[in-house]
Amino acid sequence: MTSPKLRDWLEIVGLFSVVASLIFVGMQMRQETAIAATDSVWSRSGAITALSELINGNSAVWIAGLRGEELTPDEEAKFQGMAEAVESFFVASYVRYTNFRSVARGPDAQQSINDYAYALYVHEGLRRVWQTQKSYWDARNSAYDVQRGEVFRDSVESILRQLDEQSAPYPDEVRYVFW
Repeated sequence: MTSPKLRDWLEIVGLFSVVASLIFVGMQMRQETAIAATDSVWSRSGAITALSELINGNSAVWIAGLRGEELTPDEEAKFQGMAEAVESFFVASYVRYTNFRSVARGPDAQQSINDYAYALYVHEGLRRVWQTQKSYWDARNSAYDVQRGEVFRDSVESILRQLDEQSAPYPDEVRYVFW
């Protein structure tokens, strides 16, 4: 075989090698994305289990707190902790949906915002804790002369105002677990 023909064949083999490696990398990326999405679902499942255990261990405080009933300082601390855990769950869902937007089918990040805002809207005590916490964040930021734009919290506030303005309907039955 002459040198130019050999070179042509080697270039063709090299080209096929590049194409094959690109196909392999694409398949590997797709598989890693699927694994990450699966891990995310398992993580969500674990978070729900942990929230359920937290609520089950303090159900009387949780129910009274959601209803907006008067709580002792000890009960108020427990309810605030549970409310913070629930908010953390919705924030994590928001981040999860934001990061997997192009991969995962199903709810998007806005759904997490809407769901949490509606929970605040229908549960007087949860909303009270939210407003108390918001007041704390505002004072903290003012103390340090910090302007923070918090997308999740600002978006929840916006949806909550919309629900108030339109006098959105309340559900027929109270749900104490809404995640």
